[in-house]
Amino acid sequence: MINTTTTSASYIRFDKQAIAAQSIIWLEGDWNYTRIYQQGRPAQMSAYTLKWYQEQLTDFIRVRKDAIVNPQHIRAVLSTPSQPRRLRLLLSNGDEVEVARRRQVFVKRRLQAGTYAKGPLQAAN
Repeated sequence: MINTTTTSASYIRFDKQAIAAQSIIWLEGDWNYTRIYQQGRPAQMSAYTLKWYQEQLTDFIRVRKDAIVNPQHIRAVLSTPSQPRRLRLLLSNGDEVEVARRRQVFVKRRLQAGTYAKGPLQAAN
């Protein structure tokens, strides 16, 4: 079901259609199902687990136990003055995804490598 001509899948077959990896904003796990959030489309439910998607979409970042984010769709890294150690990612569709406390250092390092964001990554409060 996956185009394996590159190191990361360029598209995923889903319900008899192909979903381009770059159109996926983020994925949210819900037990043995996954919600796929895409540009300009409503969320879709898949019967594959989040772990399966993580293995296929190697460029995506696991930000918490139940969420994987496409780094190309991260617009800003947010924190609040009352909780400066809590990071949230502002995505291109306006969603904010909280980063797990134990994954924050890993996520920051992946984002600081600078190989993902299309435009300049903004640190906002």
